[in-house]
Amino acid sequence: MKKIYEYISIDEKKKEVVEKLKADLKQLEQEINQNKDSFSKLVCEILYSTRDKWHLEIEELENEIKANS
Repeated sequence: MKKIYEYISIDEKKKEVVEKLKADLKQLEQEINQNKDSFSKLVCEILYSTRDKWHLEIEELENEIKANS
């Protein structure tokens, strides 16, 4: 399996990363929405910052994929 993965293009690997980030982002947003009242202000700020960084990372990766297509 490892050898097959080595032959996947960089764009395919980026697409996999984008899908994983989107899944993790969805899970993070659910966690924030369900438990934001139980988190301290600092923890909420960290979670919101992480969410925003993931949005940017996904956008940048998607732009790279489009540019190379």
